[in-house]
Amino acid sequence: MRKQIAAVAVAALLVFAGCSAGGDGGATTAPETNGATADGEPVYDSPLDAATVAENHESVVRDAGTFTLTTTLTQSQGDRSSTRESSTALNVDSGAYFSNRTVGTRNVQQFGYGNGTAFQRVTAGGQTQYMVLQQSPNVSQLTSAQLSLFVGLFNFSHAGTESVDGTETDVYEASGVEDLNESAPGFAGLDVENVSSIDAHVRITDEGLVKQFGYSLTLSTGSSEASVSTDQRYVDVGSTSVSEPAWLDDARENTSA
Repeated sequence: MRKQIAAVAVAALLVFAGCSAGGDGGATTAPETNGATADGEPVYDSPLDAATVAENHESVVRDAGTFTLTTTLTQSQGDRSSTRESSTALNVDSGAYFSNRTVGTRNVQQFGYGNGTAFQRVTAGGQTQYMVLQQSPNVSQLTSAQLSLFVGLFNFSHAGTESVDGTETDVYEASGVEDLNESAPGFAGLDVENVSSIDAHVRITDEGLVKQFGYSLTLSTGSSEASVSTDQRYVDVGSTSVSEPAWLDDARENTSA
């Protein structure tokens, strides 16, 4: 059970290991009922084409130059649950990034210049550790690759419009086992007979910017039930600032970089 949930969560999130908590994605209002964008037509026909969604989204964020990707992952089983919040601020042109992830009392922050030099700070239990990272995040993964894989996991259909952070978006939804793409790599090994509920959504602006995407999944085996849900948002597109954190000098002094 846990292995199944973990596999689905990792596949659908696809956020590089340094991402973490942060920015408020903003309020989401109730969906409108007209089911159309400003020109009267949805931004994409149904079902969504993963490659098209990813390519157009990447074009928008590359033109904007910067963005912040926020993620909330919640897992529960029995009387136990955990939530991980993360954010990654990225300068698309330079590759410079700052990420912040919190799990319980453990916090992980990373900063990279986009030239292969990156540092990490880990704080937990009153202790702080620094290290030099050997790998920086892949810009294409954060701008398009993860979206392509996520959209490919489900058969999304247009379900109306909704305002996200004050911007009108087209809402695409998938619900139930019948909307799972069981051949997708992210669902390898998933026993669909154990899926008691699954829902997924993507919210896309008229320009092709994916403002929000995520899913919720509940698995049941006998008397045991477990669930996982994710919510990811692209915020501060074009207005994100990526700057050196205050702890960077300490990281240099305490590592061999």
